[in-house]
Amino acid sequence: MRKILALWSILLLFLACARVGRPTGGPKDTTPPKLIQSIPEPNATNFKGQEVVLYFDEYVILKNPQKNILISPPLAHQPVFKPAGIASKTVKIIFHDTLQPQTTYLINFGESITDYNEGNILKNLQLVFSTGKHIDSLTLSGHVSALHFAKPPKKIMLGLYDYNNFSDSLIFHQKPYYVTIADKMGQFKFTHLKQGYYKLIALDDENANYTYQQGKEGIGFIPQAINIPTDSLYNVSLFKEYPPVSIEKIEQLSRHHFNVEYEGLLDSLHLKWDMPIHKFTLQPYPKKAGFWYEADTDSLKFHIVYGHKSKSYRRKRLDKKDSLLVSIKSKGTMNPVDTLFITGNQPLQKLDTNLVMLTSDSLPVDFKSIHLKGKFALFFDHKLGKSYQLQLLPKAVTGFLGTKLKDSISTSFKFPPKEKYGTLSIHLLDPPDTLFFIEILKNGKIYRQTKTQKQQDIVIPYLLPGKYKIRIISDLNSNNKWDSGNFLHHQLPEPVFEPNVPIEIRANWDINQNYQLEN
Repeated sequence: MRKILALWSILLLFLACARVGRPTGGPKDTTPPKLIQSIPEPNATNFKGQEVVLYFDEYVILKNPQKNILISPPLAHQPVFKPAGIASKTVKIIFHDTLQPQTTYLINFGESITDYNEGNILKNLQLVFSTGKHIDSLTLSGHVSALHFAKPPKKIMLGLYDYNNFSDSLIFHQKPYYVTIADKMGQFKFTHLKQGYYKLIALDDENANYTYQQGKEGIGFIPQAINIPTDSLYNVSLFKEYPPVSIEKIEQLSRHHFNVEYEGLLDSLHLKWDMPIHKFTLQPYPKKAGFWYEADTDSLKFHIVYGHKSKSYRRKRLDKKDSLLVSIKSKGTMNPVDTLFITGNQPLQKLDTNLVMLTSDSLPVDFKSIHLKGKFALFFDHKLGKSYQLQLLPKAVTGFLGTKLKDSISTSFKFPPKEKYGTLSIHLLDPPDTLFFIEILKNGKIYRQTKTQKQQDIVIPYLLPGKYKIRIISDLNSNNKWDSGNFLHHQLPEPVFEPNVPIEIRANWDINQNYQLEN
């Protein structure tokens, strides 16, 4: 019995000593793991093996190797990464493919390797080896910027294809010959390249499959061939292509009101009716179009035509009437450059200014109204530091269907004094010859926009204190909007200049900024 107890004590002591655990006491470990050996060795040549093995000085964990480990040139099939979910002093990459002959391979481990105890990341670990007699050593560098993305892409992959064997369809099903990842500032660098001519592609590769998912991912490209070796730096613009026009949903909201949800450009949608109607109007929204009409029939069929396709819909008789709800789009505090709008839940047709009361300090204020796409804008000589009251009396507003405002509505607003604002003065070196927009962004949204042409000095007044960013867009075709690109049509997006450094505006300050636009 004593022998058995002694044996159990020795076994438990052995297990306790062998267990991988967090050491107690002493300063916190902040040192990442160290690579002590690899097979093949760094810069090895004539490698014929089917696996790569790394040996470390401590236990490590592999974190999401399928996404964090980059192998260039990419392999046809995903290799096996070991260990999976457990700690080990050895990391293995087992290839399913036969490696290409006379090829230099680069394995970038990203942030996939951490120590077991403290999670310290081993950064910038790369392993380069060749299946041939020498290591390729040429490089290509540049910068990639994402244009008009609601959220900046987390990771941008750049790829090089053999230009002499390249066709546009390859990016949809074939991986590039070389790949790299841009850093957080958009800088990228290919290393260990062969001499030759290449096609450069950038992808917002969300699913990490190295191919382009049109309509879901962003794309960028350099139109001309790149001759390696080169000392040139290449700037690539990543953009989202406009999706093909398609009708997603048709919904009747009331007796005279339809909503159409769509993808693509709204100006390519058209309506055809089976019978004459008295009135028809359209109100565009983001990815939606509101159709309002007045007809003397219970049965009405229309066709929505987009490109060479169409969808049909028949009007149902709904008891839900189209009541008129009017609102005044003003903030409690208005900026001097803001416009005061009167809007409705249906397009507005008339405004009886005799039933509109605008006052300040109980005194009437003269104003003018303009009808703009189903709403009314009010313009008046406002005074900074003053408060205003706007009241719409019954019947002041008439909607699309002839319905009038039933009850009075009112609002109050004020303009802060001038010293509450700052002014931004922009000086452009070599401004574009074409029409261009200057957008002031706050929290990623357009706060102010102005357009001009061949103008070096632009003044943006009445900015509230805070941090802003600037975006300058060249409107090459003068259509008053930014146009994206199209890869298959070899069409680049309109140029956008967007510095990363924010501008801090202070109250009662004039801020001067000089910009050299990139070519």
